Amino acid sequence: MIYAAFPHCRDRIRVLHFNHGLREESDKDEKFVVELARQLELKHSIHQPSSSRSKEDEGTLRDERLDAFIEFCKRSKSTILIQGHNQDDVAETMIWRLARGASPQGLCAPRPVHKHGQIHIARPFITINREDIRAKLADFRIPWRNDKSNESSSYLRNRIRMNGLRQLKEDADRDLLGGMSRSRDLLEEQEEALNDWAERVLGECISNNEINTKELRKLPQAIRRKVAHLWLANQSESISTTAIQMDMILRFVESDDNLDLSFSSNQRIRGNERTIFLHSNQPKATGWKRCSIVSKHTLFLPGKGSILARTLKNEDSLVDQILAGQVEPAKEAFISGQGNACCKLFVRTRLPGDLYRPIGAPGNKKVKNWMIDRKLDPTIRDSMPIITNSSDEIIWIPGLPPAESHRIQGDEEVVIHLTYEHSAT
Repeated sequence: MIYAAFPHCRDRIRVLHFNHGLREESDKDEKFVVELARQLELKHSIHQPSSSRSKEDEGTLRDERLDAFIEFCKRSKSTILIQGHNQDDVAETMIWRLARGASPQGLCAPRPVHKHGQIHIARPFITINREDIRAKLADFRIPWRNDKSNESSSYLRNRIRMNGLRQLKEDADRDLLGGMSRSRDLLEEQEEALNDWAERVLGECISNNEINTKELRKLPQAIRRKVAHLWLANQSESISTTAIQMDMILRFVESDDNLDLSFSSNQRIRGNERTIFLHSNQPKATGWKRCSIVSKHTLFLPGKGSILARTLKNEDSLVDQILAGQVEPAKEAFISGQGNACCKLFVRTRLPGDLYRPIGAPGNKKVKNWMIDRKLDPTIRDSMPIITNSSDEIIWIPGLPPAESHRIQGDEEVVIHLTYEHSAT
């Protein structure tokens, strides 16, 4: 449908497919996508799991797909990712999340347009039901594949689709999907209004990184919840509140008691009659914004350490050294000097959702998980330098091999030698 609607963009359309490899039909689905892309003369990109997963639930698999597609968009400088969610998906998600006690933010998903960093995720079929989509495909004799795992009762979403939603459609005296779609739209309007209100009063409620309890009490409960969420989000990415914990914070606002709520072994939320604040035993992270690395000039980093980049002429002895692994990954990396993007280097600290694929890894994985796997001291993870190119693609993290995409092939005219010196003071 996108192919037909935008003929002038066909040379820029790329078909993305993720093969989880969990079903007998997985490889057949992949072949179907590849063949269809070939017939339409469209480029395609097939993705697979980057590492063994500990869970195979719906949420884990969804995040796995989305992470891979977002990383592809970053590398290819694509700004729009189109997904095929439809009206049935809206209804299924709403019922699924209602059972969990979701807020308007959770109930208005999936949205027609959602921004993920610099990438816009668009869902143009979200107002069309699944039956009408398949009918149109059949009218034009366009083949499609049914995911057999959607018929399994192992997943809650499938049980909702096959049992609850089907019965609701039969019992409703009107267009159920249309009504639920309208409810989603109204919930999104209300969610945006709540966010706007909370952002406006945030400055009045927070001072010195603490919540002013007196000011918070003046607000409706829904805005108190939003302000608390926004405040916590600005504290640390390691803080993740449960619904029960958030309710405890809000009950404290109405009471005269003190608050002492544990989030981890070294982080607590405390409150008294005047303020709510975060008490932490760990050193505050020392992140910084992206800085340019100038070749042959040592860049002293905020806090501790320095980075130096040098361009070297590629010689056989150097290639032999690199390919033989005679490199200290904690201190240095050699990357390919091919292409203009490699010649402009930057350094920053990690961002939420950063993905990285070092040489030898089967695929991308979150930088946070790489750091955990390498048992990197949690107190320095937020200040660890991340080397990127001009497209903000990560090309090296000290302690890990350089990126697979910048691997030395041996035929480069020049290579870039990066060194990192960590200072104790």
